[in-house]
Amino acid sequence: MIRNSPYLDNEAPLIALVTTPIGNIKDITYRAVEFLRDADIVACEDTRNTGLLLSRYQIKPKKLVPLYAQTELKNAKNLVQEVKKNKLKLAYCSDAGMPGISDPGALLVQAAYEEDVRVTVLPGATASLSALVISGIDSADFSFYGFLPTKAGAITTLLSSLVERKESLIFYESPKRVIKTLQKMKEVFGEEREATLVRELTKIHEETIRGTLGELADIVTEIKGECVIIVKGSSEKEAVDDKVIVKDIRKGLKEGESLSSLSKKLALKYNIGKNYIYKLGLTVSK
Repeated sequence: MIRNSPYLDNEAPLIALVTTPIGNIKDITYRAVEFLRDADIVACEDTRNTGLLLSRYQIKPKKLVPLYAQTELKNAKNLVQEVKKNKLKLAYCSDAGMPGISDPGALLVQAAYEEDVRVTVLPGATASLSALVISGIDSADFSFYGFLPTKAGAITTLLSSLVERKESLIFYESPKRVIKTLQKMKEVFGEEREATLVRELTKIHEETIRGTLGELADIVTEIKGECVIIVKGSSEKEAVDDKVIVKDIRKGLKEGESLSSLSKKLALKYNIGKNYIYKLGLTVSK
């Protein structure tokens, strides 16, 4: 068991995940600026991006080092050991937003716990939650999936597994892939499923486009800027235990009905997608 109390000893080594602006450079907290100014080491995803941020706030780091996705596993442990040995304060920044959320940072935290070094977070802007609250889609329950896989088959498999989920679904996407992704979502979730596309958050060209997946997938203009897609959860009235559906499938199969026919009939009965019932039926023996 690990117990982490980062503020009880001001002299002990400390690692802080520092949230940086997601677009508008003014979206940084006083605490973040203060910690970046006082840190013995500023580690970051890209020294050029973080260097510009530090310069904007007239911060001259004592030591600025890169720690990006491809080197995090290899270098995080050495960095943590340096912090521990010399009782240093280290700030870690990703290029934008909160480290560890579809960005490097998680492995650094794990390495810190392994070396018994205290960890804290300086919260701030995150694209996922910012997009959710302005999407017009229910924000009471949600799941965050970050960037989708790169291969088409893997995308279809993941999205298909989410069709029946009730909560709102949050995805990140690049401007180069967003139209194809919306088209795939239209194919999997159905063209009437409500969704919102949010791009260029906090910047001058910030835009929220709300409609059905069918409407969003038909956008023909080029989309610029990093994007967040919010998909409304399934609108089924109530969840049905798979055991109840399996019982009906088994009964129908014994009576000679085809699985295809059963899927259509039970989809209407339980208000569940017929593809879901058909896949469930493939696991059932007569």
